[in-house]
Amino acid sequence: MRTSKQASPVVDFESERRRRLRAADAELLHEIIDAHGEIVQAGLDPHKVVDVVTRRAQELTRSDGAVVEILDGEDLVYWSASGSVAPHVGLHVKANASLSGLCVRTGRVLQCDDSENDARVDTETCRRVGVRSMLVAPLPYGDTIVGVLKVVSSSMHAYNADDVRTLELLNTLIGATLSHAVHHSTVEAALNSKLEADRLVTDEASASRERIDRVIEEQAFTIAFQPISELETGYIAGYEALARFRGPPKMSPDLWFDEARAAGLDLELELAVVRKALLALPRLPVDAFLAINVSPGAAASAEIESLCVQSAPERIVLEITEHSSVDDYLTLTERARGLRSLGVRLAIDDAGAGFASLRHVLRLEPDLIKLDKSITHAIDTQKRHQSLAAALLMFANGTSASIIAEGIETREELETLKRLGVPLGQGHYLGHPGELPSTRRSQ
Repeated sequence: MRTSKQASPVVDFESERRRRLRAADAELLHEIIDAHGEIVQAGLDPHKVVDVVTRRAQELTRSDGAVVEILDGEDLVYWSASGSVAPHVGLHVKANASLSGLCVRTGRVLQCDDSENDARVDTETCRRVGVRSMLVAPLPYGDTIVGVLKVVSSSMHAYNADDVRTLELLNTLIGATLSHAVHHSTVEAALNSKLEADRLVTDEASASRERIDRVIEEQAFTIAFQPISELETGYIAGYEALARFRGPPKMSPDLWFDEARAAGLDLELELAVVRKALLALPRLPVDAFLAINVSPGAAASAEIESLCVQSAPERIVLEITEHSSVDDYLTLTERARGLRSLGVRLAIDDAGAGFASLRHVLRLEPDLIKLDKSITHAIDTQKRHQSLAAALLMFANGTSASIIAEGIETREELETLKRLGVPLGQGHYLGHPGELPSTRRSQ
């Protein structure tokens, strides 16, 4: 008598492999978020930031040492180093005859298991520094590769595929973080240069305060609105309010807020911008939210809560920015709890790049997490950007938050983000900042 065999369940090995990779990325992201706590303390000095991240790269990959090498003409220079290679800061390596140089040219993470038997490496320098195996990752700044992050070991075959993924995710954050630090340094330098020039005419502190007072009193700024769309449908879910200052002098919004902070009027200027932005709520479609940027200090203020109460709080999203560090998380979290009770939602700006953004995610438990444009940029071709976005998505899903991708500039970026499962996005490809439309439009 024949008996029928029960069919074995079909196992989708590829789906299971991807699930495990996403889970591993999410676990790694937690470790990197912890590292960001130290980065916050390092401030906005690019050298201090890189020193912290270099040491953390060594720890996360269990390496003997780590180094950031920056391009300088035809050489790569040891700019920051930790562990066994710390004594070699300032060392020059030929870019055309080293694994680091090849990494810069190819833009890929490269692995060397034995420096004595790898024609790609500078064997003499490896012997001098005491390196036998290494991982090298390209260090991006905007659209260019400016150097590499390298972790090293004195042993052969010290690294595996998990270490490669660790370095890819960490290095993506390093490039974005360094970009923010350099940008801030540039903004500060521009502001300081302008302040120095003004001092030749009058006392700058008084002049700055008068300028900011005038801007607040005369509301010498406009509000532009950029649509935030559902990526699958193109339907506009909300708008971000962006301040545009008329001057004089002609300065970017960052510089205006920096000058207001220097003059002690940053809260007053932010509140003026929020008041004007909230006036647009009645002109928005009834199901659209309005996202407004506020610093942690402004978000923790009683004035912000009062303005939200007077409007339609359930349609307001407050985006916590990095205008200043958080000295008192207790007050901020208590205020955030009060805002939520009114229906206000919180978003964290610049996730994946900003110094405090990931720390804000952990401490404030936001409703929305905004994927920084440095991660969105070229995400269709950059696997490490995709890995980081996927890890943030898993992290967001675990905390019942939603992801908004910023800076979508091309169809390819849009399609990649949709494939990854990012629900919302904004950027010039979807809609430029401008006046509010008179009627609802789909993208």
